[in-house]
Amino acid sequence: MPFVAQQRVHFGPYELDAHAGELYEHGLKLKLQGHPIQILAMLLERPGELITREEIQQKLWPSESETFVDFEHGLNTAVRKLRQALGDEAETPQYIETLPRRGYRFVGEIAPEGSPRAPFGEALATLGDVTGAGTTPAAGESATVANAGGAVATGSIALVGETRRRRVSYRTILVVLLPVLLGIPAWMVRSAWLRDEPLQVISTKQLTFSGFVGYTYVTLENYRSIQTDGRRIYFSTFERNPLRSVSVVGGEETVLPTTLLDLAILHISPDGSYLLVRRSISEKGTTEAPLWLIATNGGGARRLGDIEAQDAAFAPDGKTIIFARGHELYLTDLQGSSPAKLADTPGHAFWLRWSPDGQRVRFSLLNSESMRITLWELGADRKLRPLLKDWNGGQQACCGIWTGDGKYFLFSSNNQYWYVAEPGGWPNAKPKALTASGLSVTAAAANPLGKEVFISATSVKSDVFLWDLKANRTTPLNPELRPMRVQYSGDGQQIAYTKYSDPGIELWLAKADGSDRRQIVGPSIRAVMARFSPDGRKLAFMARRPDGPWKIYWVAVEGGAWHEIPGPPLNQADPNWSPDGQSILFGQPPESFSDPGVGRYLYQFDLRTGKTTEVAGSAGLFSPRWSPDGRYVAAMSIDLQRISVWDVSKSGWRPLVTYPVDNPFWSPDSEWVYFNAQQDAYLWRVRARDGRVEKVLPKPMTTSYRWCWCNGFAPDGSALVTCQDDRRNIFALELR
Repeated sequence: MPFVAQQRVHFGPYELDAHAGELYEHGLKLKLQGHPIQILAMLLERPGELITREEIQQKLWPSESETFVDFEHGLNTAVRKLRQALGDEAETPQYIETLPRRGYRFVGEIAPEGSPRAPFGEALATLGDVTGAGTTPAAGESATVANAGGAVATGSIALVGETRRRRVSYRTILVVLLPVLLGIPAWMVRSAWLRDEPLQVISTKQLTFSGFVGYTYVTLENYRSIQTDGRRIYFSTFERNPLRSVSVVGGEETVLPTTLLDLAILHISPDGSYLLVRRSISEKGTTEAPLWLIATNGGGARRLGDIEAQDAAFAPDGKTIIFARGHELYLTDLQGSSPAKLADTPGHAFWLRWSPDGQRVRFSLLNSESMRITLWELGADRKLRPLLKDWNGGQQACCGIWTGDGKYFLFSSNNQYWYVAEPGGWPNAKPKALTASGLSVTAAAANPLGKEVFISATSVKSDVFLWDLKANRTTPLNPELRPMRVQYSGDGQQIAYTKYSDPGIELWLAKADGSDRRQIVGPSIRAVMARFSPDGRKLAFMARRPDGPWKIYWVAVEGGAWHEIPGPPLNQADPNWSPDGQSILFGQPPESFSDPGVGRYLYQFDLRTGKTTEVAGSAGLFSPRWSPDGRYVAAMSIDLQRISVWDVSKSGWRPLVTYPVDNPFWSPDSEWVYFNAQQDAYLWRVRARDGRVEKVLPKPMTTSYRWCWCNGFAPDGSALVTCQDDRRNIFALELR
């Protein structure tokens, strides 16, 4: 019996109502009608068989008045619309295969007639009865399943079982790379990727060339993730259209339409039909934001209920979603209804990933005190356990994924990826390096349909320029130092500068001409935001030791011991000297750096008494900047949408400008606050006394750099501009 005789035909997440001529995806009606629906119905009548172009013409374009050109155009347009609705690719078809000059064939798997369409409670499979009564919790309630110590609540639970894999027919593309002939960078030629048995990288191929993979904000969850369904690779950018994709064999990047901005891609559904996303930084300035489902076929976006979370991931069954909120894990369905609490975690959980068989979940965990990131697992035995408990291969272990066949587990440490052969012997596994190159590997995704792993990787180049705002001309500043950021002493005779190193950021002192260099902070520590005291005799800076919080230190310029500002707060940022040099004003890092869920305030540390006091009215502010004359303090809101100013003589805060802002700094005369705009390439300024806003100039970007931002003034009145080239692209690694 032809399948369309069933009236309703199910395949993957789709359902065709042949009688009504309607196509549904996960129960939602798609905007598709006419010839595309009719062609789909013809293909479903004879799945796996060739439907010739002549058959389609006779049935759908029978009029003798229509020319051959009309038919060709109409057929190609209809098939293109149908593929777009199904999220299908002509090069790697999952449903509709093209037989050149002959016709088309349906190659997907059709569900048997009468097969059950399990509701959420049943879709949990062996996840079982989380409430002990066979129902999900009512709104406002939750059912705890496990806690950080491994205790089990009433009711049984195991993890979601693997759904039956669809038969997928696609054209196998073997890419054998000859790096020198094809011009792949020298880091690949010189044994860029370690090839240690049993897992080997046998070839590499660059898939994107724009450099726009990933977005600006570096969050602690490392949300520069890439996701793939085996046919296309999805990634986010900081452009006006933030979601993009590229074929797994390379080619032109495609924009995925959405009205949402500044998106972090969390995961992709097993069938590739939906992306799970959220804003990288929420309106509250946190990484906990509303979750959205965006159709990869361009069909729009919808909220996942009223859930706000820092991370989420689809289960292998495609119907269940796990999400992390604070220190808790939950399960929900595709509507986001009645979340069921799964476990308490001993830290901030993110980068959630199910095993291919659905029997366990692994995730990264941030310890807010040590700032150490570790790998954890929630197993089928319903217990939480740390992985790599005694491994000393890197400061952090983060962001794990399974290979498509589930035989290896990969994770990131020190900007490279490592692997463990499953079952691994956890927690005493001995990881081996998979990648080793001059590039920094920021994310990875395994091809579920092949033996490839796709990575996003970058190398960072940084330079500082003197920008004459009157002549609009730039001059390199001490290029031999390779500086990332430069700060002058008050008399203009010294500079403090930071520079990239492996694996940290070094801090150096030198004379203004770059001579007489002395290292203050070595490469094992990340140091930023160095500032001289008004008399030039002390230096305050923000730094983070391995597995430690961000702290503020001050040290005598002539040398000596570091002096640490004691907590609270635990994490500290942005040191600024008072005009008399006797106190340091500072804030806290944004949630994208540390301490998720902790309120943000400004503080003042008195060097004479050793006491820290909270600045009144500073809730929700960070990144303070004291004006040179000591009259004002400017600070940004935690959501980066506003600058407020505090008139010290009046002891009160007032809004100064509302705009997407970054890196504010004062003019030497204390009249203006300059700031970098996030949504355009201009330098702006706002006058402190009356809030007058002026657009100064477009920042002096060239094709050699991706980003430029200003962060202060040099003694000659030139603006200090840091320009970076951190182009990030996607590469395919073929494994053996």
